[in-house]
Amino acid sequence: ILTQTKRIRSYKTDFTKLDELNQLSRYMCKELPEEEEVKRKISEIKKGKVVVFTEEVLTSAVIAAAWTSFYGGGITEGIIAMIAGAFVAVLARYIKILAPNEMVLNFLLSFFVAAFAYISAKFGLTEDYGKIIIGNIMLLVPGVAFVNALRDMIGGDMMSGILRVCESILLAVFLAAGSFMALMFLGGVL
Repeated sequence: ILTQTKRIRSYKTDFTKLDELNQLSRYMCKELPEEEEVKRKISEIKKGKVVVFTEEVLTSAVIAAAWTSFYGGGITEGIIAMIAGAFVAVLARYIKILAPNEMVLNFLLSFFVAAFAYISAKFGLTEDYGKIIIGNIMLLVPGVAFVNALRDMIGGDMMSGILRVCESILLAVFLAAGSFMALMFLGGVL
């Protein structure tokens, strides 16, 4: 028996494509379409919907504000969280080019979020910068990746599951470390 491990540089679970493929399979069972039609639809699904960058930025801003509000932040904290969330989306796109991996990217993004929130508090814009940090960190938490890892393990793919659980835990550690380092450098901790 020969065992091999292969490095996968990046992966993404696209639930929209998964749903579209599921709908296509149901359509195929029900209607029995021609092979060319099926190939064309599969090709369309593979291309996927292009997400406009401004849509991505606005979504990140709204989600950050919503999480900040969920954790008890007020209107001021929500507005600051929206600004930080928009910057997180913009920075994620451009730092991704320079960052060697997702862990370094998450470290840098969480560092930025904590620094932005703490500086906002220093300028008197808010008193509770912690809620802003939490609201924006939720954009970066690898929750879906962790659940998918558990799903892999339950499905019997132990190696993939264990590796993804470890990756999710390391990503969470890097998020915490980035926030901590920003607060430590700016005088918010210790």
